[in-house]
Amino acid sequence: MATTNQILKGFLGHITLFFINFCVLVGVIESLQVPFDNIPFLNLFILGYMIGHTLILLSVQLGIQILELIRIRMPTFLPYYYFRIDDEDAIPIPLLDPTKSKLAVIILLLVIGGGPLIYPIFAIYGFFAVYAHLIAVVLTPQIITQYFGIFLNWMPPFIGIILLFIIISIVIMEFRHI
Repeated sequence: MATTNQILKGFLGHITLFFINFCVLVGVIESLQVPFDNIPFLNLFILGYMIGHTLILLSVQLGIQILELIRIRMPTFLPYYYFRIDDEDAIPIPLLDPTKSKLAVIILLLVIGGGPLIYPIFAIYGFFAVYAHLIAVVLTPQIITQYFGIFLNWMPPFIGIILLFIIISIVIMEFRHI
């Protein structure tokens, strides 16, 4: 049975990681609004790689985090997960072991492909974008109502797609082990 201290650490860890993931998502969305007219081709290619790479890693990160939340485990931050494990030690989560899971191979390729560098870039950019937006906009009841309307219009389809993706992923993984 988990102690109160472990439950509190897990709760705070998941909340912190959800906030980091939210900042990464905001960073990716804000970077999609950059005008692409004046960007050289090489910079555009690098930005496209960074956005695609981060979106894939973010979706896998959220799927693993939801799975850990369901199983009541401490959250795992994928860009740095493999760096915490010694060479001689076994990987504690079988889903993240590249010798046992194809998903782990993809995660490992994403980590090797720049995850520890690219993920924090979008997290910091997203944090500053959220911070600047909150500071620049004085929250009045009309603005709060406007944001709530935007939330009602745009978020349910995104949440539905994410939940559908997570449910399908979990079902596929569980049927594989049967």
